[in-house]
Amino acid sequence: MNKFVGCLILISFVTCFATEPLHPISLPTSSLSIQGTVELDEDVYSGDMEVSAEYAFHPRLSLYVDGAFRFLSYSYEYSTEGYIHNYCNLHVNGFNETYVGAKGMILPYLGLNVGWQFPPGEGSPKNRFHRLNVEPFGLLQFSRQLTLGTAIRYNTFLEDKNFKPGDEIGIKASFVWKPGWNDSLKTGWEFSEIFLYQARIEESENRNLDSRYRGMKDKYRGMKMKFDAMRYFNIAGFSTGFGLNYEIHDGTLFGFETGHRVGIKMQVK
Repeated sequence: MNKFVGCLILISFVTCFATEPLHPISLPTSSLSIQGTVELDEDVYSGDMEVSAEYAFHPRLSLYVDGAFRFLSYSYEYSTEGYIHNYCNLHVNGFNETYVGAKGMILPYLGLNVGWQFPPGEGSPKNRFHRLNVEPFGLLQFSRQLTLGTAIRYNTFLEDKNFKPGDEIGIKASFVWKPGWNDSLKTGWEFSEIFLYQARIEESENRNLDSRYRGMKDKYRGMKMKFDAMRYFNIAGFSTGFGLNYEIHDGTLFGFETGHRVGIKMQVK
């Protein structure tokens, strides 16, 4: 367990920069995962390595960190409207946003997730503000193999250089299904589905301008959906899973960008 804590600390300081991931709503647990992801987002193709870690130092409380590094990002356009035009752009790559937080159970079926987003490095031109996320959630163990979860989220941002993004609210839901799961060995199939709907409820402001011109007209609403299929084995006493996931997100320029993500994942619990 000491080695696991050491890995968690190392990850949090070295590779914890990521676009916001979608995790199923679940009880606090200890896990470590690594994933390779290919993304198509607004005609931009990217390749990332993502790392997620969670450590439950109490059955009702855990700390987590999510991280990724963008190795490749490029766009290509071709047009023949009156002339032949080719355009290829290799984008700046590097660390993206950083996400750290804590998750705790207040009651057996009611919990609270609090997270903090740091501005990204060179791997992302988006979301360049500190953000606080508060997310009360509920869990229902529908059966031994099926867990359902719902959450309400609220995001607020810190002002930076007199720019203040508007606050956001959202609704999140998920299920985790484990058909034929072996509880003693923690082996078998695990399928999960996550849905997030989010909206900016007030305009962002450019406070460098007069009050009448400060509004940036960037209200939006958008959604994300992710499906994950994993197969877990008992390897050296650890429940180790391998699988695939697919994510689609849709929105506007200032919300979720329309795009698709496909990932290959390994997770140790």
